[in-house]
Amino acid sequence: MPKQLRAFPGACQLVRDCRSAGLKTAVASSADRVKIVANLEQIGLPPGEWDTIVTGEDVEKRKPDPDIFLRAAARLGLPPLACVVVEDAVTGVTAAKAAKMRCVAVAQTFAQEALYEADVVRARISDVTLIDLAG
Repeated sequence: MPKQLRAFPGACQLVRDCRSAGLKTAVASSADRVKIVANLEQIGLPPGEWDTIVTGEDVEKRKPDPDIFLRAAARLGLPPLACVVVEDAVTGVTAAKAAKMRCVAVAQTFAQEALYEADVVRARISDVTLIDLAG
């Protein structure tokens, strides 16, 4: 894990705003748990700040299959329709929509046009608001 790894500007604040608003939060990443934990620690959002973490090791099929998001919803005790996914990748947007979840895409990695399946597309995560998440 590179020591220079930093969260996208606004990402930590968005997670903390969600927590302050009483929303449940999860990480659903196709990466291995050890990498996810190390990355979360490095960016200042350690595992204890999340209600659950679902990894690629927890599911049989990875994105664009919706399994990882459905597993996260189940662990949170929420129906998929009550969940919103924040994604920066095309396969993640596809997986979120296949899970029947609202999706807010952030065009930090892919062009906005490539993320067209999302319900909302923002240029940066710092542009995402709680209103975007709520719809």
